Amino acid sequence: MQLYQIYETYQSDLLRYASSLCRHKEDAEDLVQQAYVKAIDQYELFAQMHPMQIKGWLLTTIKTTFIDQFRRERRKGVFDEAMEVPYEANIEDHLITSDLLSQLPDSLRVVVVLRYLEGYSSVEIGERLGLNPSTVRSRLSQAISQLRRAVPYE
Repeated sequence: MQLYQIYETYQSDLLRYASSLCRHKEDAEDLVQQAYVKAIDQYELFAQMHPMQIKGWLLTTIKTTFIDQFRRERRKGVFDEAMEVPYEANIEDHLITSDLLSQLPDSLRVVVVLRYLEGYSSVEIGERLGLNPSTVRSRLSQAISQLRRAVPYE
């Protein structure tokens, strides 16, 4: 199947799927375009695929691209929010959170920061730290338990 045939065959389905993910027409068009750019790089692979496999590959590429962009924006948003503190209450919350995190052992603090402040999954954290994902989840559970015990009740 030629690239123009792939485009003509799947364009409306891909746009519909991308729109369901991001809810904005322009963003959906960008996602589909990025999938086609990746398809150009992988075109030799398509010669061996059934047409439904090609459609599945394109849909999966759109989904993973969307997830990657979402995580990147979320990480950027968390960082930007941490830099801008518009209310005094946020300063107090930030100081309390920083103080509580500093009380955790390094092995627990790093997984909490990577998971909840930077948005990584337990699998991604495990890859970064050379740990089994179940170990990461266990450390997160331990950290949350310690943080709950340390939070002052009002």
